[in-house]
Amino acid sequence: MNVLLITNYKKGTGGISGQVELLQRNLAKEGIEADIFNTSGSFIYRLLCKRRMLRQAADYDVLHIHCCSKVGFFPAIVGIPVGKKLGKKVVLTYHGGGADEFFRRHKRLVRHYLLKTDANIVLSDYLGRVFDKFGIPYTVIPNVIELDSSHFRLRESINPDFISTRTLSPLYNIECILRAFKKVKRQIPQATLRIVGDGPSRAGLEEMVRAEEIRDVLFVGRVDNSEIYSQLDKADIFLSSPRIDNMPVSILEAFNAGLLVISSKVGGVPYMIEDGVNGLLFESDDDKELAEKMLTAIGNPQSANIVRNAHSTLSRYQWDAIFPKLLDLYCK
Repeated sequence: MNVLLITNYKKGTGGISGQVELLQRNLAKEGIEADIFNTSGSFIYRLLCKRRMLRQAADYDVLHIHCCSKVGFFPAIVGIPVGKKLGKKVVLTYHGGGADEFFRRHKRLVRHYLLKTDANIVLSDYLGRVFDKFGIPYTVIPNVIELDSSHFRLRESINPDFISTRTLSPLYNIECILRAFKKVKRQIPQATLRIVGDGPSRAGLEEMVRAEEIRDVLFVGRVDNSEIYSQLDKADIFLSSPRIDNMPVSILEAFNAGLLVISSKVGGVPYMIEDGVNGLLFESDDDKELAEKMLTAIGNPQSANIVRNAHSTLSRYQWDAIFPKLLDLYCK
């Protein structure tokens, strides 16, 4: 068997691209050849994309499409008709937390394509509920994470060293983190915040830090996905404040590194985190509650137990648990 992985791909960036890279490597370990077809590029490139895909996909048994909402749906628009025309098995994984709104706005488009696949994969029961609402069949298979014990460091005592590794865009609401961090600094002057990542909001965020004189905030910029754990090791608490999300790999990476995770209670995140058990949750865009959770985590004797519980949940995201389900869809 060989598999063509189709997505808007950008090497070393995490997110969907990172998951596709992991899938490619793990399939190779199972003796399954997998290659990546990149649907991202210029307008002209995308116009010619279908013709190129028709030529390349003829040599593969399975087309496994990875897509999300808005522009991220393009791999489905191109890949599904190509797979059907060539008589190939078509499996699609839907990523991203914005599916509900996207499906409502483009119901006919979404159903036209997703009802033609041989199988649709969603990453969590949260997204499964959206597929149910629109009458689209699905199988739940979560994201995969590579576990490496060398990444894990148990923090017996949680220090006020915070980190965010999300894209700097309005969706991920880094402003909320900065507002909360400013409140924390009033009580814990030695607190630090590392912001790892880049995006369209960066200039505005940096200006906010300067204008409001928020000290000890370091904008690291984008780092290659292979360097994420070295960044996580410099902090004790991971902060995530998206307005919409599905099943962020960044949270799994923080679990794997031994950080205490504090996240907004949106989308599929509550399916990953039970508040007070394996992480802490706050209402979206509520910087006051986020600051309270940040202060609660520091020096709390229960924090180490939360970290241990989080790390123990990672077994469900390991390749050994995911591969049999995926292979079943490939072979049906």
